[in-house]
Amino acid sequence: MKKIILSLIAGALLVLPARADEGMWPLTMVAKLQDAMQAKGLKLTAEDIYSINKSCLKDAVVRLTTKQGRMFCSGEIISDQGLFLTNHHCGFGAIQELSTPDDNILENGFWAKDRNAERAANFHIALLAKVEDVTDQVLDGIAINGPEAERTKAVMESVQKVTKALTESEKAKGVEYRVELVPFYNGNRYLAMYYVVYKDIRLVGTPPQNIGKFGGETDNWSWPRHTADFSMFRIYVGADNTPAEYNAANKAYKPAHYFPVSLKGVQQGDFAMIMGYPGRTARYTYSEGIRYTSEKDRPARVDARRQILDHYENYMFKDPTIKLMYADKYAGLSNYWKKFMGERDGLKKLNIYDRRKAEERAFETWMNADEKRKATYGEVMSLYDEAYRGMNQYGLFGLYLGEAIFNSQPFSLAASYSELSGLLSDKDKANQAKGREMAAKMLEVVDEQFREFYAPIEKDVLASMVKMVYENLDPALQPAGFRTWVMKYKGDYNKLAADIFARSIFADGARLKAFLKKPSAAIAKDPVMVVWNAFSAKSQELQPIMGEINAKLNRANRLFQSALLEMNTSRLLTPDANASMRLTYGTVLSYDARDAVHYNEITTHKGIIEKYKPGDIEFDAPKRLIEMLKAKDFGQYADKNGNLPSCFLTNHDITGGNSGSPVLDGEGNLIGTAFDGNWEAISSDFAFEPDLQRTISVDIRYTLFIVDKFGGAGHLLQEMKVIR
Repeated sequence: MKKIILSLIAGALLVLPARADEGMWPLTMVAKLQDAMQAKGLKLTAEDIYSINKSCLKDAVVRLTTKQGRMFCSGEIISDQGLFLTNHHCGFGAIQELSTPDDNILENGFWAKDRNAERAANFHIALLAKVEDVTDQVLDGIAINGPEAERTKAVMESVQKVTKALTESEKAKGVEYRVELVPFYNGNRYLAMYYVVYKDIRLVGTPPQNIGKFGGETDNWSWPRHTADFSMFRIYVGADNTPAEYNAANKAYKPAHYFPVSLKGVQQGDFAMIMGYPGRTARYTYSEGIRYTSEKDRPARVDARRQILDHYENYMFKDPTIKLMYADKYAGLSNYWKKFMGERDGLKKLNIYDRRKAEERAFETWMNADEKRKATYGEVMSLYDEAYRGMNQYGLFGLYLGEAIFNSQPFSLAASYSELSGLLSDKDKANQAKGREMAAKMLEVVDEQFREFYAPIEKDVLASMVKMVYENLDPALQPAGFRTWVMKYKGDYNKLAADIFARSIFADGARLKAFLKKPSAAIAKDPVMVVWNAFSAKSQELQPIMGEINAKLNRANRLFQSALLEMNTSRLLTPDANASMRLTYGTVLSYDARDAVHYNEITTHKGIIEKYKPGDIEFDAPKRLIEMLKAKDFGQYADKNGNLPSCFLTNHDITGGNSGSPVLDGEGNLIGTAFDGNWEAISSDFAFEPDLQRTISVDIRYTLFIVDKFGGAGHLLQEMKVIR
């Protein structure tokens, strides 16, 4: 019997992920990967990649964040003067904000002739200083399977306490860090990330949109690709090389490390690694979670976003001013519309539900082989089942609230004014006075709130989103006030939207300004605010139910992950991505997409010429670029066959957030910039597909060709270390 049990346990271990190529690895685990990486072609040591005692590769990896601190992309420093690269789609929002109808640099491109011409960008960057394992400090005295509510409260309090202590300890040493405590393995481990945040970021250069986004949505998430998806910025600092707010007198940042740029090129089988900030993966999602995602969540998201995009396109492609106004919103919605569509189909096509069930059966076999394990982990499967029964009943409320209601600008505006409405409607005069003070401050930002607001688009979006919620969301989950309001219009959603836009202060900037100059409790009776308050009340009603569902999910996830760590003590288990710096390694590699379809690992200028369609929304390109490509005027950027490489494939494990990450050769030289994954493995956030999964990167030779020969900004190469 003992032999049978041991055999079953071994089988369980084999079911779980075991490939070396899979993994977005925290820097604290790089030393354990050194031998495997060197066997594939790495010429460096783990200390060269991550060290707190000397400059290393991690010092040149950039984390792009909003001014509020939300991470959205990665990048890489490529000169000793703070110049860094990221993707065009990562810099898109900043480029759009700096564009005007008269100076449309999004459409036309931009190359600063000197430092004085560089333009301030509306985001921050952070550089990682060090990482510490603080698991023992955070979880000290907290049992793994204590009462969930008590445990959650204790962990939150501990995280706050440890974060404060670490921040103050560094401050006492004279160092200002943003300290983030990040949970790994669903809260079974905690790492402290120490960041230095730089606030003066300036745009240096960007190709025109029809180069940086060549191929548009048709090519998005697909191979072969031929886009120069890059933009260039510079970090500025105060006189002592430390972070400073924007000031014309600031100097270019002197980095601890920057990446040399290699023009040697890539070929099949070459070692490569990527360092960046992958956002979120869910590789350990329970089987019923896979079913819920593929059958309910993703279809609803795809439907909502497609309808909104259709309304955008109806106006954007007819008017260049509207196109510029909505460019950033459109890009954000469309990117994940296609990703969600791919996940909806890919989760089923790749049979991930059945694969996950097999892993769960293996876990149960392992657990039942030992009474102590059963006592610790015995509730995992029942918790999952109960949680997903709840998700199937209640989960779509939050989805429709976010994807439909919040994506209608009048409703999202009303949500941001709900506190003001409460104060002005309060019978307490002191609160009314606070409301009037708030209104005066909010008056200052109305123009910004309506900067990307075109009434005909927003009217159509509101009508279709209200219809979607009313006709698709379970009536039991819809606020009663919302249903009563919709029924008054007897199915005429256009009339409903027209009425809103004729009456609501949240549908007209001038109307909102006039109200804020004379604020009153009347805001609570605004038709949009009335509907929003109905949704807000319903959300509060459902909060305890969703809280219980999430508590069961969190507990099951944590216990399941703990069990996996216990099952796999003899090897490394890759943690899900969580917006912290990770390293992934592999090789330049082609793939077989489907029967009789093989994709080579490198594309060239030939594909740009083949795809080029003058005047097309997606496949247009500057005439001068096409002429240069046809003339094969490539200079030092040509490959050995005289072609200009554009993009290449590797088998790296990445996800959203890795956009803009450096792709490095075995010596730590920059060979490309990662920007996408491939369609055949688009469900990779849920399961790694070794035979199919590929990362798509811009070849650095194409990037420098655009900068130098097309953009006429060859002076930027003079500050780089270029290896030929």
